[in-house]
Amino acid sequence: MSTRVVTRTPDRRVPSQRGLQTRQKLMDATIRLLATRSYRDIKVMDIAQAVGTSPSTFYQYFPDIEGVVLEASGLLAKETKAALKDFKDGSWSSEGLPGAARLVDAVLDGWSGRLPVVRVLTAVAAEGEPRFVKAYTATTRPVVRALTAATRTAAPTGTGKELVHALVSGLTAAAGHENAGSVQGLTKHQRRQGLARVVHAAVASTAA
Repeated sequence: MSTRVVTRTPDRRVPSQRGLQTRQKLMDATIRLLATRSYRDIKVMDIAQAVGTSPSTFYQYFPDIEGVVLEASGLLAKETKAALKDFKDGSWSSEGLPGAARLVDAVLDGWSGRLPVVRVLTAVAAEGEPRFVKAYTATTRPVVRALTAATRTAAPTGTGKELVHALVSGLTAAAGHENAGSVQGLTKHQRRQGLARVVHAAVASTAA
């Protein structure tokens, strides 16, 4: 999936149409590299070569590789919000396990085109890097909202905050395995089913 970029350079200039196309290629190349290599093993030269340009051209559009990831994460946050707009009131939980399965599918399908970004955000945010913590929070906020609303519906006197945190952590971790054909002998569908059962059990437990 192509990631549409914003229209400002690091020095706040508006690029030409050709410049926007170059910027787009740089972002897409970065995300492709993130899908196959460690975040810290990627160099600006690698990205520039993948696009057929120079590092100096990269720096015309992004301050660093982190800047590319953070910009992509901003778009990811908006897409996550859109993907979960029908889940934010928590009513999905009244459907039981099928509702939980719908939520899991909505989250992971919504992230499907940005899985390398989710993986990097999760890893670097865990190290406490402030910009990535903020980006991770923005990306997962719609998920937190949907889960919090469900636990409040089940137990109005408590939000189940610790359960929500655990579920979001599980979903972001699962995103890292989405493209794997099999993990411990389980297909993607089976892994999602397992997540749905965990989500359903967690929400149901708040009503106990």
